[in-house]
Amino acid sequence: MFSIIIPTLNNLKYLEKCIESIKKNSLYNHEIIPHVNIGNDGTIDFLKSNKIDYSFTENNVGICRGMNLAAIKSNFDYILYAHDDFYFAPNWDKVLKNEI
Repeated sequence: MFSIIIPTLNNLKYLEKCIESIKKNSLYNHEIIPHVNIGNDGTIDFLKSNKIDYSFTENNVGICRGMNLAAIKSNFDYILYAHDDFYFAPNWDKVLKNEI
């Protein structure tokens, strides 16, 4: 359904909650693609252990460059931009799909 692009900068606790909310509260199967800036807080290990594809830079390239790097990996028609501190409410994707 959606490719969800999430830039993150050493914010693992929030990213975990964000991804958990997507998995818990989505009606459809979405592609989650974080962009990891630096990632020396365990973010990459978390993504690998959960088999989540991601893009990575060793330094902070900023939100726009990070989003573009992650979007290159997208396989769905719709790309959704989220922050790593977003929480996705129940049925969020049904509402968004109906609006499209």
